[in-house]
Amino acid sequence: MNRSVTPFRTRRAGELAAQPEAPARPPEAAAGLPEQEAFAASAPALPAPRAPATRPMPSAVQATPAPSGAAAGPRPEDRMGDRLVAAGLLGPDEVRRIVDFQRAHGLRFGEAAIRLGLLAERDIQHALAAQFSYAMAGAAHVAVHPSLAIAHEPFSAQAEAVRQVRAEISIRLEGCDKPSIAVVSPGDGEGKSYLAASLAIAFSQSGFRTLLIDADLRTRGKTRLFDIPGDTGPGLSAILAGRAAPGPEPGRPVPDFPLLHVLASGPLPPNPAEILAEPALRHLIRRWQDGFDICIVDTPAVNRYSDAQLIGRQVDACVLASRQDGTRVSELRRAQDRMQSAGARLLGAVYNAAAPRPAGWGAGLLARLRALAERAGAGRAR
Repeated sequence: MNRSVTPFRTRRAGELAAQPEAPARPPEAAAGLPEQEAFAASAPALPAPRAPATRPMPSAVQATPAPSGAAAGPRPEDRMGDRLVAAGLLGPDEVRRIVDFQRAHGLRFGEAAIRLGLLAERDIQHALAAQFSYAMAGAAHVAVHPSLAIAHEPFSAQAEAVRQVRAEISIRLEGCDKPSIAVVSPGDGEGKSYLAASLAIAFSQSGFRTLLIDADLRTRGKTRLFDIPGDTGPGLSAILAGRAAPGPEPGRPVPDFPLLHVLASGPLPPNPAEILAEPALRHLIRRWQDGFDICIVDTPAVNRYSDAQLIGRQVDACVLASRQDGTRVSELRRAQDRMQSAGARLLGAVYNAAAPRPAGWGAGLLARLRALAERAGAGRAR
């Protein structure tokens, strides 16, 4: 068995250039770090012990056309200024002022508006997203967690890193019809749920009807990345246990993201491994395939529970998430071995960069160390 793990890597947010692989270091206070870091792709896939799927895979993964009401692109008369006036962000006089400034300085409309202090960068991003029919969370969006940059800041470096991972997955699953992908990680707090949610949003933004399933039936008190108003439908656990009917459309659509549905985990059952056993989840995914182009499945920690192995056998492929300075190479290899021994197909590993330290963090630490040294010196003097 190949013992190497070649990750899709990133550096800090905004630094997406590839860098040589370095030995993993012990975790540095990984507990408590939020799942809100950037990802990027590069790297060959891990070897797969079995065929990617048992059903026919006649063609490349292709997006389903957007709903009939969606525009294919900006119409010539659909000007940004008109949209901003309709949204109440600008008045006609301000638009004329921006246009005059734009012409005098050779700028784009949005650049001129920002230079004049009449609009913020986010206002321009929303206008551009609307022009190009690109799904983006609204300014007062409450359904999607603010840490999900792909939804709230789709033009940021973090969002671009997620799109790179999406591209890698699409390339490696070429020929797989309506694929299902599980996102796994060795332990907790390694960015697995963030990656699963980000990929689901990214695929829906590119025109795929996407279903995100939270199959982590183990973790209590997990941060809810989606909080959809009015979502009182049955969760995955109730459906798998036979306490609720699957229905033709699982979960709920996410506001502002019409091609994305999210199915919550539901109440945590006493027997998650038993209700996730083959072929229950596979049958559900196949039942829902007519309504979706791709399914993303969030899972419990590989090295703590057997659930991820059970799930990995019932989907087409898996992506292994890890955290910089938080995941040991030995734990990554152990997770890889467990998934491969279960017969799961691993596409590769996503190397999740740790969040940057907050501003002033180093100065605060230095001040505390000095205070401790002074107290120690005073104690010796006495």
